[in-house]
Amino acid sequence: MKTMICSIPVLFAICLFFTGMFPVKSLADEAKHADEANKVESYAIGLSMYSLRNLFKDGSLKALDYPAFAKKTFGITEIDIWDGGFPEDKRNNLEFYRELKKRSDAANTNIFLVMAGAVDATGKTVEERKKGGDAHKKYVDHAEILGSKFVRVFLKAPDGGKRKVALTNSIEALTPLADYAKSKGVMVVIEPGASTWARNGHFLAALARIMNHPACKLMPDFGKLSDPYCGTVAMMPYSESVSAKSWSFDEKGDEKSLSYFRLIRSINDVEYKKIISIEYEGEKLGPIEGVIATQKLLEKHRPQN
Repeated sequence: MKTMICSIPVLFAICLFFTGMFPVKSLADEAKHADEANKVESYAIGLSMYSLRNLFKDGSLKALDYPAFAKKTFGITEIDIWDGGFPEDKRNNLEFYRELKKRSDAANTNIFLVMAGAVDATGKTVEERKKGGDAHKKYVDHAEILGSKFVRVFLKAPDGGKRKVALTNSIEALTPLADYAKSKGVMVVIEPGASTWARNGHFLAALARIMNHPACKLMPDFGKLSDPYCGTVAMMPYSESVSAKSWSFDEKGDEKSLSYFRLIRSINDVEYKKIISIEYEGEKLGPIEGVIATQKLLEKHRPQN
């Protein structure tokens, strides 16, 4: 009789389990859910085509082969393009961009960004400053063909004058370009450089905040900021992409001229989950070796799950 009494609760639990009324979770399930809850998402590592400029220059790598090369050599699928690596007669050839898009799709890569030059905001009149932005609309057209989300520009802001004037003139040059980009489903991102004001991360952050345009954001570049550390911190709230500049490495694999620990910590602190693109500019290591060294450095500082 004692055995029967003890077995009734067991039988009842078994019945509930098979009828779906008893929520039983295994230890493995609980561990899996705990891991998912604690999982840390982090940035993706991309590749700037400019890193391989010497390969395009000596003809050992062709522009149309670049997507497959990036995937095969580095395992990187997020790539940008730089028309300086294209044959000169193809830089404004829309069919060439369509073919590049086909090659990228075939390699399962994504051309997320198109590099452009400097928007000139130094014109003496509003109309001249607008023309400074209009000159880059062709890059937006290229981005549309490639399915790219971003067009990277520099900003040539008027130097030697008041900050407020530099901001106003820059906005006048950038707004028509940003409006055009928005109409094409593309976003303009400003990388530091081309003028003293535009190498100041706080100036660029103020520009993005005042402009408040959905198709004009920022792109920190470690090597082009007058203060790479404070400048990166200032820019991050308005940034949609990041360029990881590198030149040379010590015996531990750290970049010699920049503290990647400080830079990447600033990026991780805001839980940045977009793309940090490798832009190797050194000469001591070859292009492939330099990209791999930078890739390892970015992987080293990426938050671990």
